[in-house]
Amino acid sequence: MLINQTYFIDSCDDVELNIKRESKLEYRITYDDSKQMKAIVFMIGGYGTNMSMPIMDFDRQYIASKFDVVVVSVIYWCFSIRKSESIGYSAEIAVLEDNLMYLKKVLENHGLSTYGLNLNNAGDFIQKLDAHVQHLKDTGKREQDYKATIGVTFIPPNNEYQNYGIMAAIDHINALKSIMQKFPQFQNLPKIYGGGSYGGYLSLLISKIAPWHVDVVLDNSGEALLLLQYIIGKDLNQAEFIIYERNIQFGCFLKTYWNVNSNSPYCFKNENYMIRALLNPTHLTLQAQKNKNIKYISYHSSTDSMSSAKDKTQLMQIYKTLGYEVDFNLIDENKIDGRFVKHLNHSGGITMRSLFQKELPRLLENLHGKNFNLKQDSISYPCGDKVFTFKDNGNKFDLEII
Repeated sequence: MLINQTYFIDSCDDVELNIKRESKLEYRITYDDSKQMKAIVFMIGGYGTNMSMPIMDFDRQYIASKFDVVVVSVIYWCFSIRKSESIGYSAEIAVLEDNLMYLKKVLENHGLSTYGLNLNNAGDFIQKLDAHVQHLKDTGKREQDYKATIGVTFIPPNNEYQNYGIMAAIDHINALKSIMQKFPQFQNLPKIYGGGSYGGYLSLLISKIAPWHVDVVLDNSGEALLLLQYIIGKDLNQAEFIIYERNIQFGCFLKTYWNVNSNSPYCFKNENYMIRALLNPTHLTLQAQKNKNIKYISYHSSTDSMSSAKDKTQLMQIYKTLGYEVDFNLIDENKIDGRFVKHLNHSGGITMRSLFQKELPRLLENLHGKNFNLKQDSISYPCGDKVFTFKDNGNKFDLEII
């Protein structure tokens, strides 16, 4: 019988920014209790997974029903970053103070009054801007394809914000530890982490911060070096994505405390970049000293305009040099089959379900008969004048910065 269960547990605070977490960590687990389990599989959703929670649940249940595996979906820190019809998992669109300053400039540039503009009535002024642009088009003073550009912010639920990577990765290890407590019969199973885009990046990052808790990484298009627009995009004036309407285009940013102000306690400094970047030979060497028995399977488009194929190729080459087993699939036109690989853009059109469906049979066969005992360990990464230490602390997984 297919078992579906949901748990809410304590997890990590934001150690980098010294902000206490208010929300519980949720994870969902599916397995068939009539079968002998062969692995624990974390299907890690990327940006926008929260837009369709039923699809996430369907994919998890599908893989659990087709293979003898425990499948886990972790609703990690800042998971709900897009609008969703699922109550409690939808981000809200808002105009914040920095958005308001930009809106004021746009209104003034269009000759519109900004008298009385504030956070509470910004929507009214946006409507006035929309009507004004339409009037300009109707009177032939603007081209029909013209759109005014303003910025808005996506606010995740539960008072969360974009930390980018670290807290989300730690959440997966804390979910693993919770599963080990609740289901001791799963303790000696191999652990597989996989996903696409940000989910792929998190899978790779988890192998960096807790290599002894990882046996396989299944990655599609995760970045080797950070995509800064998703962390400090406002300071770079680079929106995460654009929402196009008839007369206005909205540059969308995700709520975050990170900034580039060197006097701010929330400044995104070199050490914060270094701990998140995967393509760091010094860090990779330290990782390999803890566990060289991780298998990496990775897909990446050769013409990916979002996440550099060159950087990813170099990362995979370093993994190989360090003794890891690597299966790197650099996708070109010859590998587009219309089913598994659909195009050469970011992620190649490879769905989460098809990624696991393709790779799990071979993986489970290769993992069969091997021992995967739990262990307690720690790993420290020097990052400038800071040292980031990730460590097991009983039933919790912690980050300490010195």
